[in-house]
Formats: sequence, C-alpha cells, structure tokens
Amino acid sequence: MSTELMTQDAATSKLLAYAFAGGIGDPKGKGVSYALIGATPFTFAWSAALEDFDGPPKPIHRYRVEIDRRSKEVLPPQPIIIPDSELAEAILAATGQRFASSTRFTDGSLSISYKVRVQDDPDTAYVVQLRHHGRVASMDYLMAWVSKNIDPGILPVPPVYPIPGELQRQEATGMGRQITQFISGDMADSVYPRLSHEERLVLVQKIALAIQAYWRIPLPQPHLIGELIGDEASGLRIGPDRHHSLGGPFPSVREYLRAHIRSSFVALEKQQCIDEYKERFQDRIKVFIDQHLDDIPPVVEDIPIVAMHTDMGLHNIILSSQTPTEIRAIIDWEFVASAPYASLHSMIERLFRKPAANLFGPEFDRAHELRNAFWDSIPDWKRWNQSAATKVFLQWFRFGEFMKPEPQLGDVPESEKQAFWGENICVVEHMLNEF
Repeated sequence: MSTELMTQDAATSKLLAYAFAGGIGDPKGKGVSYALIGATPFTFAWSAALEDFDGPPKPIHRYRVEIDRRSKEVLPPQPIIIPDSELAEAILAATGQRFASSTRFTDGSLSISYKVRVQDDPDTAYVVQLRHHGRVASMDYLMAWVSKNIDPGILPVPPVYPIPGELQRQEATGMGRQITQFISGDMADSVYPRLSHEERLVLVQKIALAIQAYWRIPLPQPHLIGELIGDEASGLRIGPDRHHSLGGPFPSVREYLRAHIRSSFVALEKQQCIDEYKERFQDRIKVFIDQHLDDIPPVVEDIPIVAMHTDMGLHNIILSSQTPTEIRAIIDWEFVASAPYASLHSMIERLFRKPAANLFGPEFDRAHELRNAFWDSIPDWKRWNQSAATKVFLQWFRFGEFMKPEPQLGDVPESEKQAFWGENICVVEHMLNEF
C-alpha cells in the first residue's frame, strides 16, 4: 500500500467516480452535488447526493461519504438524516413545544430540511435544517439582529429559535441544526418568470429596498472584506471568506480582487467538459494573472464595503401565494458577507433576465424598465453605479466571475456552444484584449 496520502483533488475525483458508478443510488439522468464537511490527517468526509438538476425541487437523499487517505478506499456511505427523536428534543429545547410529526421538506443546496408540526399549536409549523456549511449560531444571531433592527415590511426574515448548546455541537460534529418558523408561500424563482411586466416592476423595487436595507447595516471598523459573523458576546465581526474559500479577511479591495481572480482560475483549471473553451483561453488567462494583477487601479478602494446576503437570489425569496408581489420572507442566511456592494451585480442582473442553464439568460422584454425601476428605488446606489470606482471594480470582478463557464453536457453543435458561453467569452476577451 502506498504511504503517500491522498490529496483533496484526488479524493474528489474518487468520490465522483464512486457516485456515478452507483455508490449512492442510480445515477441515470442525474448529477452529483457534493461538499467537503470534514477533514482529518487520514480521512476526507463529504456530503454527497444525486440530483435531478432540471427537475422540480424535492427532498434529496444525502449521504456522508468518507474516503481513507491512506488506503484510498471509499467507506460505506451513511444517510444524513435527523431522526424524529432528535427533532423532538431540539424543538422542545428551542421552542418549548412538543413534537407531533415531521415530513421531509424541500432542501437547499447545502442543507437537509424537515417541516415539523407540534402538539401545542396545530397552526404553527417549523423548519429544521441540518447545515454543514453555515455557522448556525452566527446565522441565528444575524437573522435575529435583522428582525430587531430593520423594518420587516422591507426586509422580512423568518423568526429563528436557537437550540441551546448548538455552537458546541456543530464544532464537535461538523453539522449544525437551525430552527426557523415555517413561512407559507411560493418561491420567487418559480413565480417570477410568469409574472406580468407590471408585477415584475413592483417586485424588483421591493427587492431593491430589501437589498439596500442590509447594505446599510453598520459594519465594524475597519471595513474588512470577508464573512460577516456575529454573536451576543462580540457583536458583528469579519472573518475569512468561506463562501468561495478565498481566505482573508482582506484589508483592501485590490487584495480581495486578486484572491477572487486567482480562485476563479483554479476553478477553471479543474472544470471538466469545457475543453474547447480551455484551449482558447486558459493559457492566455494564466499569462494575464501572472503579469497584470498588480495593475488593478487604486480607485477601486473607493467603492463602498457593505453587509450583504450574498445568496439572496429569487430562489431564497418567499412570495405570498395570493399577492405575488408581496415578499413574505428572505431565507437561507448561510452566506453573509462584508464586501464591495457591486459584487452582487450578477445576482441583481438576473432579475432582468430569463432563467437559463448558463445562469445568464436573454433579457426579459422591456428589461431596461425593470433595471431602471430597481435602481431608481435606491438612488444613492444608482449614483455609485456611475462612479469610476464601481466601473473599474466591475471590470475586474466580472473577469473573475465569468472566467469559468458552465459545462454543456451532451452532443451540442459548436454554434450553440459558443452562444451558451457568449457572456463568458465577451467578458474574458474584453479584459485580455485591453491588456
């Protein structure tokens, strides 16, 4: 047996091969979602699942899959679940209510969810989520802070019920449990494309005001760039970026942009099924990174650093089933950051575009009216959009953001492939040609 320990990249390849070979279920017509949830000197532990990415949202069977770094063998997978007995104990400790029943609920990309009914109040339900990425204690603190300090008519957040001792439990097990009140309604990503233009105009203005509300949250000094975390003892503070594993926290915008671009290039190198794109751009991008990252203009340091929910897309907005322009809740506060406000540019731009597999579809009819309605609702930020600081920041930030295209699976004609990667090619070519 080899004495050389398996690397994380090699373990990732082993995990994917195992999953596509049927190790956690029938992989036909499905993709593999996975995330590292633990690492020791001798093992890697992953959360892995088979998902029908084009199908309707539904509960997902996730497994804990460990790989021995010495033998390079995959250990038998274990289902990741919360049994009813544990749900009952957690609900009682956090809410004082007695457990009645549970059903699996639609999962997020990094969580396993249950809808729980209680004996004492049949009209109330809770969502219990098992999370491996988000710091649950910090999420609870941040959501409670928002509920207390920001008008819920502008930025509504589900009531949260911290479980005593959950911080220590998550540190010991690598997974934390969060309990929030169940909010009825429809997910905005399923409703928004079907809305009338007039309804979209109303909704984008409300989303703009919600985003502005968290952009105005007072940040600790100095304004570092990284993950925004908090607790009762210390209040808000900035830690290293974990969403994209950039490190930090960064004291300057230029350092943040350099880390963002380098991380994007690593992702490009690892991405499979984009060989034609790599042949065209990878070497040129590497030369650019080696020679020009010190050329980021100092003006980017003027851009506002703000608090943000970095995953507040339509998939994390609950709308009223009766009034689809009414926001009932913003959910999944797993990724909260202190970062340049314009780093949400693509998330905001998707409000003006149709859904697409490449994440950047064609614009809706009269998209310019939607865009104007959004930014006219928050005029201070509209003025920042015209500043040199924002324009230069976006040039560099979008270069990193669009560096790696989404893969196209199946036998796709070359013309369709180039169109699918059109935004990536446009952004990357523009940057490389300018330098």
